[in-house]
Amino acid sequence: MIVEKNLVIDLPCGVFYDLANLVLDLNGTLTVDGTFIDGVLERLKELSKILNIYLLTADTQQSAEHISETLKDTSIEIHKLESGRGDIQKLHFLEKLGRERTAAIGNGCNDALLLKEAALGVCVIGPEGASVEALLSSKAVFLNICDALDIFLKKNRMIATLRK
Repeated sequence: MIVEKNLVIDLPCGVFYDLANLVLDLNGTLTVDGTFIDGVLERLKELSKILNIYLLTADTQQSAEHISETLKDTSIEIHKLESGRGDIQKLHFLEKLGRERTAAIGNGCNDALLLKEAALGVCVIGPEGASVEALLSSKAVFLNICDALDIFLKKNRMIATLRK
């Protein structure tokens, strides 16, 4: 049985999101040196009840296999990118899912296209920093990944940041 997941965010200024998917960069966004940042895994599991969650990685830290094991009892999917232009691969992944129903979170140059083209792009300036391209391509910026994930779990938090 396929369960349709979605998160509707209707901001008081007429901004409306009807999301089904959340695409996240793995290294530097959700993890530091290949290990989940404290609080991330719990939030991802909670979010996977309302959104389809996809983690994209070039596997810089060689941690994809370990992360996959950590996620084996969830519906969260991890996708390894091929060598080459990760930014283009992430954009193609977004296009397959459908831009208009997908939010994205990232921090690097290779996330900028994904963040710009997603219905809602969020940049995180974490322990590994963030690129200027990712910052300028996002609708919101957070200093902590847990805060960024929480805006989807506690959607009223989006009002102050995203209303016009």
